[in-house]
Amino acid sequence: MIIQESRIKTRSGAKAIVRHVLHGPKNEAIRIMAGSDWLVHDAMREARREKLTYGLRHIAFNPAEPMTDDQLAEFAGRICHEFHADPEHMTLIIHQKDGSTHGHLLMPEWQQDHILDSRFSWIRLEKLARLEEIRLGHALVAGGHDRSIAKALRKEGKHREADLINALMPEQPADKPRAAYTSQAHRTAERQGLNLPKLKQLVASLWTQSDGLKSFRAALTEHSLTIRKGDRADKRPGAHIIEDQDGKLIGSFTRLTKVRMTEFRKLLAEEQHPTVSKPEADIKNTRLPIRRTTADFYEEYPIPKTTVAQTAPRKRPVIKRPQMRKWQRELWLQRMADVDTTATEPLSPTSSIRIISAGEARFRKEIKKAIAQQQAILDQSAPEADWAPLKREEMLAKWRKALTPYQKQLRSSFARYHCAKKEWKQADESRWQRMTGGAGKLEKVCQQLLLEFLEVLRFVIQALLHIVGLRSTPLEPVRPVLTERDRPALESFRKKYDAEFTAIADLDKLEPWLSSRFERLVQARTDRIRQWDMAHQPEKERARQEIVRLRSKLIIPKGVVQNMTATTTQPTMRH
Repeated sequence: MIIQESRIKTRSGAKAIVRHVLHGPKNEAIRIMAGSDWLVHDAMREARREKLTYGLRHIAFNPAEPMTDDQLAEFAGRICHEFHADPEHMTLIIHQKDGSTHGHLLMPEWQQDHILDSRFSWIRLEKLARLEEIRLGHALVAGGHDRSIAKALRKEGKHREADLINALMPEQPADKPRAAYTSQAHRTAERQGLNLPKLKQLVASLWTQSDGLKSFRAALTEHSLTIRKGDRADKRPGAHIIEDQDGKLIGSFTRLTKVRMTEFRKLLAEEQHPTVSKPEADIKNTRLPIRRTTADFYEEYPIPKTTVAQTAPRKRPVIKRPQMRKWQRELWLQRMADVDTTATEPLSPTSSIRIISAGEARFRKEIKKAIAQQQAILDQSAPEADWAPLKREEMLAKWRKALTPYQKQLRSSFARYHCAKKEWKQADESRWQRMTGGAGKLEKVCQQLLLEFLEVLRFVIQALLHIVGLRSTPLEPVRPVLTERDRPALESFRKKYDAEFTAIADLDKLEPWLSSRFERLVQARTDRIRQWDMAHQPEKERARQEIVRLRSKLIIPKGVVQNMTATTTQPTMRH
């Protein structure tokens, strides 16, 4: 579905748009589904009385696949709901052309008590078009704002629709297409008797068949067209336009031929200053340089001879002395810890070396491996103990930022309900309104807006719980259609989460609520770490006792050490 929007200024009036949508001569059939030409003119008069710049909002939507009139009317109602417009004041016209239908929706900018919303209107219209295609099972049409649409749908909780739209986005985004002419230029050309689409195709085909500007000018002349410099040369130097023989504008050269302005300026420069053929290069300049040998290089640049004073002193040779192995040093340190400190002769590392068998070495290696395994059990900690500590101000600022769009949505819904309730109370005080039934209608509108407010409140409270970590499941999207059957469930939900509703509605109470939630979050993490430590305490105690038992097997008895000391000192005594 292709959907477009235009805002009609108050000073322009409504005659042109009424003539286009109600008296289009090229349409096979025109069906008025809602409103009239009088309603359109009245909306423009109200906008002029309120001194508004724009009086009407024109939205045209053309589905890629056939849709019935009722389906088009329902889609127009969704557009009104999206922009907070009153459907009773809209004008909907269905055009039938070449067997297919498309719709024209006219909404007044002045909605009795507020101006029609226009914030990000193009993106919101594309979002409605994509949702309608998904709802009807039509093929999705890729747009220019698919990334923003998918992001907005995820915020609303519509994850399936967001995934479908994400599939439309290419991996490498291409350049955005440029329109060869605007819709206003198209209408102007139609009134002048010109067919812009055919002329655009003609100009593009002539450019592809030409080998330069000179042949392109000649081809345009054969079809009664000319190309000349534009009237705004001071703002866009080098810009050219294409006209017919009567001087009627067809369009810009760069837009009709899809040629960039920089490339077109190069073509103009080549046309004004043709390139001159360069003289043949001298054959001497093409010769390769002679490769010089190493001997010729050293003959031209001899190596300077060093004098006696410049002779560098010779370095002393480095003698590498044998070092003790790691296991030998550990054994010596263990022996030093066990030997009596009252010995008269201090022991050196070289005198404590003990030769052990291969079996004993493997045994000691297995013991050390078992000690390492038990030490790994002692070093274990709770998963959350290694996490970075929570920063209070940073966490609260993150929560506040995430809650801002939901608070705006809640305030907007409450404002609509409050305004409708105020109108209903005023009408209820009037006897004439009670007799004519106006007060009853306003009461129904008020009750319906109350249901919508309760539904938005439910969605916002779920978002609050999800943001602060009290809800793990995705948000349930806002339901567009609500009945009186939904009222008891919404009322019970509001009573159940009355504290959260009070916090999200009052900014002064939201900060203490978030602070208390942060404190409970920190306390819950501390409790989980403590519980983990208590649950693994027996296992760690067993590992600690096992390490003590295994280390006792690595200790060498003192008698063995003394015998080793005596045997190592005997050769010294003989000398």
